[in-house]
Amino acid sequence: MAGDVGLTTAQEQTLKEYSERTKPLTDNMIIERAKLISKRDNPQLPQGAKTYCENWFITQKYGRKKEWYNRYVEKGLAVEHLGIQMLSDMQGIELVKNEEFFQNEFIQGSPDVIHNGIVFDIKSAWDIFTFPFFEKELPNPDYYYQLQCYMALTGCENASIVYCLIDTPKPIIQQELKKLYFQSGGTVEQWTPDTYKELEVNYRFDDIPESERIKEYPVEKNVAVIAKIGERVKMCRAYIETLK
Repeated sequence: MAGDVGLTTAQEQTLKEYSERTKPLTDNMIIERAKLISKRDNPQLPQGAKTYCENWFITQKYGRKKEWYNRYVEKGLAVEHLGIQMLSDMQGIELVKNEEFFQNEFIQGSPDVIHNGIVFDIKSAWDIFTFPFFEKELPNPDYYYQLQCYMALTGCENASIVYCLIDTPKPIIQQELKKLYFQSGGTVEQWTPDTYKELEVNYRFDDIPESERIKEYPVEKNVAVIAKIGERVKMCRAYIETLK
């Protein structure tokens, strides 16, 4: 959904001003107006969306998958149940993981939690510096569209992204510290138990009150945005046809 299809708000305003202008347009204005009209009447996918479609097409045609699994995903999957428990504690109710998969003509997915007409999706921060302590608005706009999709699929009118700061599982900590050991070029003698303890604290957060390690960003359903998602999917499908 990144990028603009057709004219931006500023370009629409410029075209309107040219159309309503009482004085003759300059040569440069005439050229710009023609370009704006062409862009308005011939909307194109942004380059980012085209690249996404191209990668998808390569995966389908050649059976290769672009790497997506990393340490952030690994931790998120490993601690998801703890994030749901933190959300349960914050809400004062016992929430359970949603196991149902949804899909329609344009969208598919499985929200983490659905309760009383609200969709919740858990995002586990990698470390203390990636947890949004100070952000008042949803930090990642991609998640806004993710929640709109979930609301379209489930019929819910409200949703929330819930950031959680949870201890990193010990196996992942060991993997990370092993990487640091090899990258440091140090020796076994230098890598003492005290060194391990000193570095391990960066992966553990249980000394911080739980109320400070969870943050919720509510999002309301927007049918206009959901419609735009459907239109963008149609454009992606049309572009993919040109790749065949």
